Amino acid sequence: MRKPKGHSPKFYENDKFEQFLGIESTEIVYNNRYNDDYYRYEPTSYSGLICAFDELEKDISRHDRLVDFGCGKGRVLFYVNQRFGCEVCGIEVDESLYEAALDNRSFYNTRFRGSHDSIEIINGKAEEYEIRPEDNIFYFFNPFEISIYSQVLEHIIASVNEHPRRVLILMYYPKEEYRDYMKHHKFKLYKVVKLPAYENDWDEKVVIYEYGSPPGLTDFDIYDHDSPFKRENVN
Repeated sequence: MRKPKGHSPKFYENDKFEQFLGIESTEIVYNNRYNDDYYRYEPTSYSGLICAFDELEKDISRHDRLVDFGCGKGRVLFYVNQRFGCEVCGIEVDESLYEAALDNRSFYNTRFRGSHDSIEIINGKAEEYEIRPEDNIFYFFNPFEISIYSQVLEHIIASVNEHPRRVLILMYYPKEEYRDYMKHHKFKLYKVVKLPAYENDWDEKVVIYEYGSPPGLTDFDIYDHDSPFKRENVN
């Protein structure tokens, strides 16, 4: 049966998802790195993206803005933009990957007209990115060393303190040192999403943390039973 125009492919149809989005983001890049502090490019699987963002269906709207640190060729950016219609921003230090992401944005825009202005891609260091007041969802797939990660998180904390809001931090395949950092810096565990390959690899999960409060609300209000921001139990 022919799919209606604009209908998303099923999660296991990776090649079809690439065709649907009009991008090429599958190839892993091992040796084209900025320096040893920044890791190789490996895209998040589409099955992983679907599972993770299914759990955030009620948390994300077109009014949000997601930042992907170490965006590579931009798979997460295009998936999230197409699914939620929100603004996205990718930070990539490697110039060749940055250029590939720009090419993908051009092809993506031919499929989804008018999307260009909602997708920003920056060639630069993650720790030098200035967090914007509208940035409220942050995505990491082990893109760099903990020394850089901690700097990025410090910038997020400072931004939330200056411009109060609730932010979400998504970590796919989270390293232990990343999680230890979150425990010691008042980031609250929000959800743990087990991905399809979890039974074979316990690191195949997305750990989601939250920080801060919407303007005018306290932490007590957020976790009150009647609040729309009520925290869910995490097994």
